[in-house]
This record gives sequence, structure tokens and C-alpha cells, in this order.
Amino acid sequence: MKTFFGISRLQAFFPALILILLIGCSSPATQPLQTPPVPDSASTDSSSPKIIPFFTTESDPDQLAVLQSLIAEYQNLNPGIEVDIVIASPASRGTRLLTSLASGADLGIFEIEPALMSQWADAGYLLPLDDVVTNIGADDFVEGSLFRQNETTYAVPYAVSVYGLWVRKDLFEQAGLSLPTTYEEVLRAAKILTNNQTYGIALPAGQNIATVNYFSTFLWQNGGDYFTCDGGVAFGEPQALEAVRHWQALTQYAPPGFTTWGFPEQIDAFVNGRVAMAMYAGRLGVQLEESHPELADKVTVIFPPWGEQKVTLGVWSRFAIASGTKNQTEAKAFLQWLVSGDRLLRYDNVLPGHMIPPLNSVREETLINPSAYTQKHADWIQSFYEWSAFTNHPAMNMGSVSGGQFTRSEIAPPWAWEVFGTPGIVDTMLQNVANDNAPEQAWQDAVNEMKQAVSSWKSMHPEWESAGCKQH
Repeated sequence: MKTFFGISRLQAFFPALILILLIGCSSPATQPLQTPPVPDSASTDSSSPKIIPFFTTESDPDQLAVLQSLIAEYQNLNPGIEVDIVIASPASRGTRLLTSLASGADLGIFEIEPALMSQWADAGYLLPLDDVVTNIGADDFVEGSLFRQNETTYAVPYAVSVYGLWVRKDLFEQAGLSLPTTYEEVLRAAKILTNNQTYGIALPAGQNIATVNYFSTFLWQNGGDYFTCDGGVAFGEPQALEAVRHWQALTQYAPPGFTTWGFPEQIDAFVNGRVAMAMYAGRLGVQLEESHPELADKVTVIFPPWGEQKVTLGVWSRFAIASGTKNQTEAKAFLQWLVSGDRLLRYDNVLPGHMIPPLNSVREETLINPSAYTQKHADWIQSFYEWSAFTNHPAMNMGSVSGGQFTRSEIAPPWAWEVFGTPGIVDTMLQNVANDNAPEQAWQDAVNEMKQAVSSWKSMHPEWESAGCKQH
């Protein structure tokens, strides 16, 4: 039985991977991604049952229970198939995928790391999924939900998570404050609400993608971006420095230890009543209702008010299939079954408002979910659905903000891993700023590193051309 790459190719690549990981641990910026060779061909597994590896970061107990139930249902319908769940954390997903790929593991179906999508598609590691999309119905997918490159679909979505600003409206009322509609009002409220009992706001500043994601909303709303749609570095513009300064000013009112935080810590801070405001998607509301229902009626979620542009973070969760997986036909069949119809509805309904379905037909059904949570917090859920039209992502949408105007681009920066990987250029800059380093110098260092990373990538890919720019 062949491995994913073949032993000789794996032996040639593995020292390079070790070197990359060692450099990544010692450098503040993620080094250029050295990808292993393309598999010669996909092997066919003639054994029975046929095993489909399924790599996921959705580790919420209720989500896992529904997923296991769906898998059992599919296996009953298809006795010769076994789906093997592998769980990882969102923060470690990229590194886990790289390590698994290098070791020759069969990745099967997996949640693709956004920062790796473009390069892995170009390298031939992803199985084309156009037939899956056609069978489900291409017109049913929400605009921008599919990951396509060179007119080929390489990843299909199962949900989008839209980010808002969660607010303790009771604390605002007690302090005589209205809900904020501008950055200045947020800053003032954060200062007033920081006292012996609470802090004003949760802002993660660890070296991870959570830090990058939240800061990105400051950048976009203030008219800045990381790159232009044709691949230039836009982060050196004055709007970016202004966004860094705005972000830094708010960190004065974040809890101690926030400089190492990622997603879980800032959620816990809000759910446990330590902060008056926090950025997150719908999962926070579900966790709040489950663990501290007495606070749920004291909370609302508003569109993040950082600047003039109406844009927020939207994280598309997508599945890809490794091109070297042993059972391609079976993997495609299971994926198509899972991300369509009643199965998608049941999976996304585990976290109402957080897992917004990518199919228009299924979205209509989720909004009439009879669950107690959906009925009680319909306003929260409806807000996330409405805001999904204004979403953007740093590793998936290059050059969406131009001339101070937001029009979402569907171009993924192919050097995303080098810039946004972990640790990356932006999160390292922000951690330095949070640790009282001068924002101007930290920002300028980040600009220089970003230009170097992009220039280095382009020098190794002289044939690359942008897919083009939309008019703003």
C-alpha cells in the first residue's frame, strides 16, 4: 500500500519541515511555506470497510454528538464505509495539517486552514469538488461561500460565523451610558466600566489568528487593508497605523494576561462577567445561555463600531478533500451527503446564529428552528444573518477595502500563510504593542516584514498574476 507521497519523497521533505518548524518557533513572522511534492497518484483501497479520515476542529460536545449521530446514520446506509473523526484545535489546525501532510498521513476530508487554501490548491494537494457542488446545486450556495481557484472549486462550506460586539447592556445602563455607535463611545465606555469588578473589553493579543481576526475589523472599518487586490502591500498606508493606535488605546481596559489570549480566554472573560464588551460570533451567546442564563437577558450584540466602513469579520468554515486520499469516490459521496439537505440543517442548528448555513434553502429552515434558544434570542440570530452581507476575512479576501470603500474581493492572498500563519507578522506586532512597545515602530517593522514576505513569495512564483480587481 502506498503512502500519501511515497517514502523517498517523504524522506527528502521531512528535514525541510523540521527546519521550517524550528525557524517558526524562533522568528516573529511565519517563514515561507515549503510544501511537499505533489502525490504521484491516488491509491485505491480495496479493503473493507473503506475508511474516510475526517479532520475537524468543531469540538463542542453537542456538535460532536450530532456529528457522530450523522456518521452513524451514513454508515448504516453504507455498511462498507467507516468515517474516522480526528479532532484538533483551531489555533493548531494549520500546523497539524502541515505535519500530517508531511508524515504521509491520509488527511481524507478536513477543515482547510484559510491561510493554506491558495497554496495547497496550486500545489495540487486538494481534490477538485466541482461535481459535488453541481450535485448539490451551484445556485443554492450563498455568494462567496465556495473556495474557487482558477475556476475550480477546492473547498465547500458548511457554515459562516459572523462577528459582532457583545455588550453587557445592564452595566451600560447602570453607568448612564447608551449603547456605543462610534469608536470614541466604545473607548469612553471601556474606561468608565473598568473598575474593581470588571474590565471594559476583551481583546486577545496572543500570537494567534484570533488576534489578527479582531484587529482586522479595526483596519477595514478605518479604510485600510493588508494588500491591494493586485497584490501590493497596502498595510503601510496611514489608515493602518491609525487602526493600530485605536486598538492599542482599547487595550488599556483589557484584563491582565490578555497578551497571551486567543479565542477561548476572551469568550470565558465575557461569559464569566469579567468584561463589559467582547468581540465574537454567535457561539458566545449559546455558551452564555448554557452556563450563565441569568446574564443572557442583560446582554445584546451590536455591529462593531470601529469606523465609517460597514464591514466585519466573517469566517467561512470549509471542507476540502486531500487529493491523495485513498478513497476519493467514497469521501466525495460522504461530504456531499453531509453538507446538504437535512444533514446540514441538523449540524448547523447545534449552534444557532454561529453556524449560519451556506445554502439558501437551508438558511430558511434554520430561522424557523423551534428550539428554545432560537425563540428566546431571535434578535441575536437575525442580526448575524443580516451582517453576513458585510463580512470579510484577512486570508481569503485581498484588497476588499480600497479608496476607503468596502467591496468584498474574492481573491485570496497566496502568501497568506507567510503573513498570517502562527506566529505571524500581524499578531506579533500587536503583541509587541500590547506590551507597551511604540506602535509606530512596531507597525513600521510589520510593514517591512510584510513587504519582504510578499516580495520573497513573488520571486519564487514569477508566473503569478492577480485574478483582477473589482471596481470600488
